[in-house]
Amino acid sequence: MIQNRLHCLFLLVILLLIHPVIMADDWKDLHNDLDKDLDKDFLEYVDKAKIDEATKKKHTELTERLCKIHEQGAKSNKVFEIMRYYDQFDPEPDIKLDLVLTKLWFDALKGWYISSKMLSDNLKLSLNDASWNFADELSNSYSIFYCDGLLKKLEKKYFNILNFRLLDKHDLITKYVSWLKKLEDTNKDLINAYNIDFSKDSGAVVYAYSNVLPNIFPDVWLNSLMEYADFQKKFNKTQKKLEQLITFYNNKKNSDPKALEYLRKLKNIRMSEHRKQDDTLRYYLFSRPVVYYTNYRYSQYSEATSLVWFDDKDAMHNAAIQLSKLTPFIPYLDEDTVKYVMKTQRIFKDKFGEKEYTDIVTESKLLPNNWANVFKKLTPP
Repeated sequence: MIQNRLHCLFLLVILLLIHPVIMADDWKDLHNDLDKDLDKDFLEYVDKAKIDEATKKKHTELTERLCKIHEQGAKSNKVFEIMRYYDQFDPEPDIKLDLVLTKLWFDALKGWYISSKMLSDNLKLSLNDASWNFADELSNSYSIFYCDGLLKKLEKKYFNILNFRLLDKHDLITKYVSWLKKLEDTNKDLINAYNIDFSKDSGAVVYAYSNVLPNIFPDVWLNSLMEYADFQKKFNKTQKKLEQLITFYNNKKNSDPKALEYLRKLKNIRMSEHRKQDDTLRYYLFSRPVVYYTNYRYSQYSEATSLVWFDDKDAMHNAAIQLSKLTPFIPYLDEDTVKYVMKTQRIFKDKFGEKEYTDIVTESKLLPNNWANVFKKLTPP
């Protein structure tokens, strides 16, 4: 039985490894359209535009503020820290909506978007799931030259997105990837071992996973999910802000129709890309480790039922409780992983009977669980 189950697991892992990643060109198109309407030279456009001095002053202040954020982002190599820098750009709608203000909003949210792409790229690349890098694709077309012109005296190049590839060794995602890679390597070792000799019992599987999956969820996993919850929260906040801006400026008679159109496109592009980005992040932060965790608990159960004279009821009970603690993850998993978890849980239910298994599920909910607060902050896909 353990042989068939492991074969199913490894087929599932292979399916997960070829999970598709799609990158749209909508951001590039909007970037090019804005540059074209601004005659490409942003600072020169601001100087020559027929706008009042108070508005020009506001534009300069906002540009300086955004360039400072670009500088902070370029210096950092902690991806969530970079996102938080861009969250700081939040001008109040107290000036006329024009192409300049729309361009600044676009650049701020573009920086946030690129850093979020770096997040998933570092996950994929660190686990050898991709041979390309998003930064390489965008390093030329996504440079922000007006910061060089505005703050030339500092003799620094702002917003060098290539920095985002090199995450700090203390970055939470770097730590998480290191832990997940241990799971990956453990799985590869098991595949190699069982391809050679499937006569080994499930004890070898339990021993292998126990070194990287203790009886409690690792803090490195919890910390990454807390950052992911913040990532969702920040996206919803900025998206809501865009919606408020569109409503506000749509009701003002002096708003630039072209700028308003671009603002609407920006909101729609962000939502479309976020859905794909969120799908990728949930795959790495939820589905992938859950597959291994499920197999680990099933192997514990299988080992407890493989004794010659009797089943180890306590070990089986503990394995069932630990697997039940995965229930909060269900809404965030991909379809194949959900089926795998549910199928494994049904094996426990059939073994214990419906009444006893219901008690096990209830008991698992009563155990100390610091994951509950994290899931309260998350929005299911």
